[in-house]
Amino acid sequence: MKSGAKGTGSAGAKGKGGGPKVTKKFIINASQPASDKIFDVAAFEKFLHDKIKVDNRVGNLGDTVQISQPQGAGGEGKIEVVAHTQFSGRYLKY
Repeated sequence: MKSGAKGTGSAGAKGKGGGPKVTKKFIINASQPASDKIFDVAAFEKFLHDKIKVDNRVGNLGDTVQISQPQGAGGEGKIEVVAHTQFSGRYLKY
């Protein structure tokens, strides 16, 4: 038996929309394999669009998760993932 304080309220009832906005930004740097012509960054970006789940549904990104390739001098071979909800970076690793 675990020791500690016991909750007296409704344990699982959390209101939606009242908490602070969570925004996380992940940058995947694949510039080295992309410059060696081993890795296709555009195909990987499409793979992420097709496979990332939001609310347990594939292809349900909407405005919650944005995936793009940054434009500019240092953006070659990089993918930027911006999530406006809880999102684990481990989801992008494997």
